[in-house]
This record gives sequence, C-alpha cells and structure tokens, in this order.
Amino acid sequence: MKVFSRGTLGKFEDASASIPLRQIDRAFQGVDIRLGADPGGPAGSRRTQFRRYVAGVDQNDPQQLNRLGDALGALIEEVAASKEDFLVKAAELDGFFFAKGVFRPAVTSQTSFAVTRLEELVFIDDRTGRLHLLANENPKDAIGGAFELVDSICRTLLRLAGEPAPGKTADLVDIAEATLKALERVPAGVGDVQKDAAVVRRCLQQLAAVVASLAELQNVYGAVRRRHGKWKGPSARHARLAVGAAVTFAGFVAETYAERTNEHS
Repeated sequence: MKVFSRGTLGKFEDASASIPLRQIDRAFQGVDIRLGADPGGPAGSRRTQFRRYVAGVDQNDPQQLNRLGDALGALIEEVAASKEDFLVKAAELDGFFFAKGVFRPAVTSQTSFAVTRLEELVFIDDRTGRLHLLANENPKDAIGGAFELVDSICRTLLRLAGEPAPGKTADLVDIAEATLKALERVPAGVGDVQKDAAVVRRCLQQLAAVVASLAELQNVYGAVRRRHGKWKGPSARHARLAVGAAVTFAGFVAETYAERTNEHS
C-alpha cells in the first residue's frame, strides 16, 4: 500500500511554515482530520500544527489516507507557486498523482488508460501521472498503456466528431492523422495560418508515430527473447519516451476538442 513518506511529509511541513495557521486548520479540519500528539521536530507554531494533524492520521486506513491526500492537496493552493511542482513531484515519487486539487494513490495497471467517453477527457492528467509511474515500474506495460491512450482517445474523438470508426487493426499513425483532420478548425487555403496548422499537425503525427514505433519494438524484443532467451525487453527510458509522446498528444487533442466544442456551444 502506498503512503506518504516521512521525507515527503517533511517537505510539506517545511512549506507549511509560510502558510497561515487558519489555512492549515481549514485544510485538515475540512476533511475531518483532528490533532494528534506532536512527534517532535523543528520549532515553529505552523510546523508543529502540521505535524500534529499528520500524527492524527493512520495512513494504513485507505479512508484516512484519502483524507490526508485531500488536506495536502488543499495546502498546495496555499504555498508559493515556486513550491508547487516541488511538492507534487515529491508525492509522485511516493506513488501518488495530483489531480482536481487532491492527491490519490496511483493505480498502475495497464488496462485502465483508455479514454472511451466524453467525460473521461478531463481525466488525462490522471492517466499521465499513472503512466509516468508505470514507466519506471514496468516499462513494457507503460508502452502498451501509452499506445492504448493514444489509440482510444483518437477513436473516441472520431466517434464524437461523427467520423467513420477505424478498423480494429488500423495503423495508429493513420488513426491519429484522421483525428487531427477531424479536429482541424482552419479551412484549406488560408495562407500563413493554414501553414501553421499544418506544422502543428505534422508534429502531432510524429508523436503518434513515436508511440506506434515503440509499441512495435516490443514485438521485436519478444521475438529476440523467444529465440535467445536473454533479451530483457524495453527499458525505462524507452517507456518514458513513449509515455511522454502519448500524454503530449492526448493532452493536446483533448484540449483542442474542448475548445472546438466551446466555440460552437
């Protein structure tokens, strides 16, 4: 079970030194976390208050762990902007993702990265966090998850746009190209604006090609391993490349679809 480590909580404690006491109280009391006994640490009323609230949480209880994730998420809104990424990354190293203002344990199963409904487009950040974690834990599944994310979001957007559904074995690059054309707002022949749109589309097609190629590479690894019994398969760096390309593509097309929908609503 994932828990917030002492090191991560120490970083949040340091950050709490610059947060007003009433905001610390509001963050924890708002999710029904009560004060415990101070386990000791650096002096300061705000640091002490933070430690006492954390001491009142049993992280082995999933419900209490979620409450702590809620409280720490609320504190993110109170810290200086320069500290936000630092704290979020610390929690991510413990196996948590930050979305919708709260921290939750990341579920790193490959089967949960598909985007199949309109409502799921807003949860791209959730999939992003889990894929990045999976890239280090299980590169093979991360690459598969990256492929699944791009393939599913393209198929979903094509369906929402009223376009024909691609075949089950359609090439990912072709599916991505069809999706980008369906989302294209600028009509042909509008000079420099059209050229800019073409450049962006080409960049996105290349991102999809990266994901498709790395997924195909897994088949090569599998064939080598069957013949020689030694090849370990893709490394974490391969997985990070696939995940980076996939989440950039998915985030862009999801935002593009949202913009197009708002413009016509």
